[in-house]
Amino acid sequence: MASPDRICIFLTGGIGDFVAALPALFRLRQAFPQGRIALVGNPLWLPLAREGRLVDDARSIDDLPVHAGFMSRLPADHAFSRFLAGFELVISWFGDREGLWERNLKGASRGKVLVRPFRAVHAFPGHASDYYLTSLEELGLPEGSATREVRRPLLRFRNQGFPEARGGGEDPLGDRPFLCLHPGSGSESKNWPKENFLELARATLLSLQLPCTVLLGPAEKEQKAFWAAARGVSLQVMEGLSIVEVCGVLQRAALYVGNDSGITH
Repeated sequence: MASPDRICIFLTGGIGDFVAALPALFRLRQAFPQGRIALVGNPLWLPLAREGRLVDDARSIDDLPVHAGFMSRLPADHAFSRFLAGFELVISWFGDREGLWERNLKGASRGKVLVRPFRAVHAFPGHASDYYLTSLEELGLPEGSATREVRRPLLRFRNQGFPEARGGGEDPLGDRPFLCLHPGSGSESKNWPKENFLELARATLLSLQLPCTVLLGPAEKEQKAFWAAARGVSLQVMEGLSIVEVCGVLQRAALYVGNDSGITH
């Protein structure tokens, strides 16, 4: 297709879904280097999209009247119609089973619309990242494979720093290699027992001389007392970090262990 000047992408899943979509976003950035790409998504991971610089604009799905896309007929003068009309290419990895979303997007957009809801990944035979890549074939972009990408969209947060360091205090991570643990996830049933994570931290300190940093977020609130009791010289707990700061911790870690979660992805 002709190179579009303005591209809009809808992606509404969690952190793991965004990470799985990175090779596809990278492919679009390569294919349309002059195009201005807007990504509409989950506010949980939008700071990663901004820092990663694969898109030019990252907007929360909560800031747009997206609900209008599910109307039986989207009026041409609606604010959401006017938003969509500003793009030559609209890609949605989000949609409904009835097809109202796709019909309204095609009615309001003045360019090409590609709707490939992420739920279809459950019937896809490959990796989730390859599902996103395959969905771009209709644009004339080669399918490729996320597992064979030579140039991957690496997000670099090494210099992000932390509030303590920015305020003139000591960097809480220091310069030593460390083990990073993320002992939670969005579902308790997927989690390895927290006692096992603690045993692993102690064994790693003994065998590899690696101190441990434990990351706790909103999903791990029930574990706070457990890890507070385990905290010590060689085991620190970090909580309340922004998602970009979490990436900074992960990139500096010598070893990482976690559950099936967005942070692990």
